[in-house]
Amino acid sequence: MNRISARRGGASSPIFARSPAGSKRTRARIRGAALIGSLALAGAAHAELLKFETRPDGPNEAVVATVKLDGTSHDIAGTLAKPAKPAKPPSGAKALLIETQSSDDVKPLALERGLAVLTLDVAKLPDKARAPALRDVLGHLRGALKMKRVLGRAQGSDADAMTDAASAFDGLLLHDANREPAAPTRFIETWGADAYWREKPRVEFANGAPPNGRRFYLAGIAASTTATNCAAPVNARPSAPALRALFAALDEWTAKGVAPPAARAPLDADLAPAQDLKWPKIPGLPAPPEGARRVPKIDADGNEIAGLRLPDVALPVATFTGFNAQKNKKGPPCAAAAAIPFAATKLDREKNLDPRPALVERYGSRAYFVATVRVIADKLVKERLLLQQDADAYVAAARSAPF
Repeated sequence: MNRISARRGGASSPIFARSPAGSKRTRARIRGAALIGSLALAGAAHAELLKFETRPDGPNEAVVATVKLDGTSHDIAGTLAKPAKPAKPPSGAKALLIETQSSDDVKPLALERGLAVLTLDVAKLPDKARAPALRDVLGHLRGALKMKRVLGRAQGSDADAMTDAASAFDGLLLHDANREPAAPTRFIETWGADAYWREKPRVEFANGAPPNGRRFYLAGIAASTTATNCAAPVNARPSAPALRALFAALDEWTAKGVAPPAARAPLDADLAPAQDLKWPKIPGLPAPPEGARRVPKIDADGNEIAGLRLPDVALPVATFTGFNAQKNKKGPPCAAAAAIPFAATKLDREKNLDPRPALVERYGSRAYFVATVRVIADKLVKERLLLQQDADAYVAAARSAPF
């Protein structure tokens, strides 16, 4: 490992580690020295990058960074993955995606589109340190790695930290954020059904998204699929297909100015007080959480009507909720939502006193079901809300539907 150092107050501090390369190393030293220095950040927060090192780690590079905030040093670990070098990257000039959690939902697509992907574990940082740390690291990386664009992807509290550091990013893909970035940073925000049913439910925005943003509600999808101590079968519908399509849209929006698809988020008329929902009497359906909240309206099956309805909820084989219940009241809480499958035949549902039409009753045959899934999936591809490979995957899954 080769360190690039800059002198600060008589001491030598490692800033950027690169593999030995003669004159390249010298040029990197100059870049590192030019970039070193504290960054003035919003409010009272003041951060400086003390160290940024990389070392080979299989096909990737391991990253170690140290950021000093309010006199306290914080270490950040991460991984840098670099794309193959196509003749012309699909997304144009050199770009970087920053993620705060390791995931294969978007990373392979980003690499395919010519972006490098830096995963930074900021979970161990104090909440107030996350945004300054992200801002400081990116302020240096833009120049050191010669990045023309920097995109970010995070969820929950990490998404709020990215929002607070939005000035360092060209675009953000945020899930379940409490705040939205100000212009000129472009953003695409998503959230799922569980956001309305948790202990502290989501509060809707009074107005539509600003010109620099788009909002997408992922109908019938929950963030957690952990089945620990859950009374009902777990809702395991993935958000990844939607996130991949929306990331591609964000990439094109920030690289080429191509406007993303129109927002698909519930308006006030699409919501209702939770106590007013008329749930079908589904065997095994947990009781919805109590408490005052406004939630998306549901259809006769109990599935949500508003938002981005992917093929498996537009043409469902089950009722997908944003809540579940504890199986053992003395055990840990169930973090997942519920999925109650439809019966295969009319006889099956009548045995279980299930009011929802069975698969054969609603779709007739598997061939019809598969063909209709293809129509829905292809429409979403045309609307740039689904990638072709994910559309094909939905059709393949439909061929295994439990008829």
